[in-house]
Amino acid sequence: MVIVTTKNGKIKGNQDDKFQSFLGIPYAKPPVAGLRFKGPQSLDNWDEIKDTTKFGPIAPQGYEENPPLNHEENEDCLYLNLWTPSADEKERPVMFWVHGGAFLIGGSIRDRFNGARLASYGDVVVVNFNYRLGALGFLDLPNVIPNIGILDQIAALKWVQENIKSFGGDPNNVTIFGESAGGESVVILLSIPESRDLINKAIVQSGVANPISFQGTNSRNGAEELLLKLRIENGDIEKLREVPIKKLIRSQKKISGTVIDDKENPFRPFIDGKIIPDQPIKLIRQGKAAKVPVILGWNEDEIGIVFSFFSQATEDAKKGVVKILKSMLNRHGVNEEKLTQLGMVYESMGLDSQTNMFKYWSALLSDSMFTIPTIHQIEAHLNNQSNIYNYIFSYESLVSGTAFHTLEIPFIFGAINSEAYKEAIKIDEDSEKLSKIMMDTWLSFARTGNPNHAGIPEWPTYDINKRSTMILGISPKVEEDPMSRVRKAWDEIN
Repeated sequence: MVIVTTKNGKIKGNQDDKFQSFLGIPYAKPPVAGLRFKGPQSLDNWDEIKDTTKFGPIAPQGYEENPPLNHEENEDCLYLNLWTPSADEKERPVMFWVHGGAFLIGGSIRDRFNGARLASYGDVVVVNFNYRLGALGFLDLPNVIPNIGILDQIAALKWVQENIKSFGGDPNNVTIFGESAGGESVVILLSIPESRDLINKAIVQSGVANPISFQGTNSRNGAEELLLKLRIENGDIEKLREVPIKKLIRSQKKISGTVIDDKENPFRPFIDGKIIPDQPIKLIRQGKAAKVPVILGWNEDEIGIVFSFFSQATEDAKKGVVKILKSMLNRHGVNEEKLTQLGMVYESMGLDSQTNMFKYWSALLSDSMFTIPTIHQIEAHLNNQSNIYNYIFSYESLVSGTAFHTLEIPFIFGAINSEAYKEAIKIDEDSEKLSKIMMDTWLSFARTGNPNHAGIPEWPTYDINKRSTMILGISPKVEEDPMSRVRKAWDEIN
């Protein structure tokens, strides 16, 4: 056991041979009862030694993940976890992880997010945390605080600023990194006034603040639909606070759907004019975001695993999925005319929609949701800074033969034996080598703002002329403009 004094009082954590861990540290008051739909509130001080040796509850989930999290869900979810080699005065780099999950699911307790190995191997302090999801975090109504889930993230960042020195961390060297919705969160935090000064470096993995996600009235329409389902008058927030949490989440699920279906989730970050004053990419392009070193990238076949069942599906099932895919692409601005134009390019690259349906739709949706928005995000940063790095993660997974969405995470955290990836990652010398490459790359960047180290070829910053991109695989290499044909094809339809 190890005891540390925080701003609010003493806590006790776990002592291991190579690291110390503090789990379930509260960073704000429990947002329950009268604090539901309010921003995170500062903690009261405590006199006793608080036990922080096990994970706290996670936010109520918008749908059931596979595999399920199997952990307590509770509105009282504002807890963070911390791993450090030692709670001393060394002032190590801090790595602050934001989990993904479409702003509907997820939490800090997954074994692939466990910061123990990264902290002990890299001599850094690793922090992860929970934040409010779904309607609890992103309800767009006039008399509700907007973007509460983002405010939770900022509160956790501020906790780091106020307390991390007590855990052997440097508050002036904080790298925020996240994947999918976590990557989008990183971009938002970089771009908005309340958090950009809390960040020294950033890594954006498979998810950026796509402008399409911030358009229209979807968030307001979804909030009003929720009130209708609950039979609550618009504006009666006190009544909304009294709704049992299971009933609230049950009603939310009927509106938000899942990650892959024909519904558009309205319970996600939205432009409110204050917390998120404008499109994040617009703020970045205008030079209003933090001008810190940034790594941005994606996995070579993001959607691959989602459609891996195509080989066993019936023809009717395939038609149903294609209909959903077309609906998703349409939401990303790809109508039938543009789809035909793009299809000609993809088919010229050997991706035929009839004979290779799986790879064709996987590539189209992966590029629509991840590749092209990330390239546009990089170009926005380059308007005002040059310290930007681009990567593509590559791995021959046992499931699809490619690196699908989320697959880079266990390699970065040194957790390739994670239960969730036992059917995708082969535990061998090559996989261990790639995990070391990924860890060393992220750690080097966290220390210096430059990802280069002895285990990879020289990785130059990205520029519009060469578009140098690191292919992070077992044999890493740099390619110039590897997505040239795809990028130009998408630019032509926009």
